[in-house]
Amino acid sequence: MNERNQFNTTDPIDDPLTSHAYDGIQEYDNPIPGWWTWLFVATIVFSVFYYFFVTMADGQLSPIGFYERDLLIEQKGRLGELGSITGDDATVLALSTDAKWMGLARSLYVSNCTNCHGKNGEGNNGPNLTDEYFIHVKTPADLVDVINKGRNNGAMPAWSNRFDPRESILLAAYVAAMRGQNLPGRPPEGNVLEPWKTD
Repeated sequence: MNERNQFNTTDPIDDPLTSHAYDGIQEYDNPIPGWWTWLFVATIVFSVFYYFFVTMADGQLSPIGFYERDLLIEQKGRLGELGSITGDDATVLALSTDAKWMGLARSLYVSNCTNCHGKNGEGNNGPNLTDEYFIHVKTPADLVDVINKGRNNGAMPAWSNRFDPRESILLAAYVAAMRGQNLPGRPPEGNVLEPWKTD
């Protein structure tokens, strides 16, 4: 009896073998099911869209992104420790050197500002915050005003309806601390400012 048909009584014509052989072994010409092929194609198409979606999210969908958001929620509970503060030059500059509050400020920045200004302030479709050039700012207090009221007909949105006033001041302090790092990114815009005055 033909070895192939020893345990298979189907006609070889109805159950053909592939033309290739390896070490004397041939396989049946049984294509994978159509649904499996289309599932495979669907995963490839999905991966392309998912790649661009995750890339545009700038890490916000990563475990680190979720951690940053959870940390922000926890840290917001500590805002009461700040008491009543005003967004004047001295307060903004004092907070910009306070490591305790800059941790919360960074969480605010990462959660709300990276899409426009880049993860580290290097600029994206918004200005580079790490150079010496500013468009609507002359003093540290102006940073608070820009954050709260926005600029350029909404190109920079107003955040006063979303942030606690103390959060706006902390965020302004964080941006003030970024100045002078000169990270490569978006080209300079606006005018060069004198160093922040601390007196």
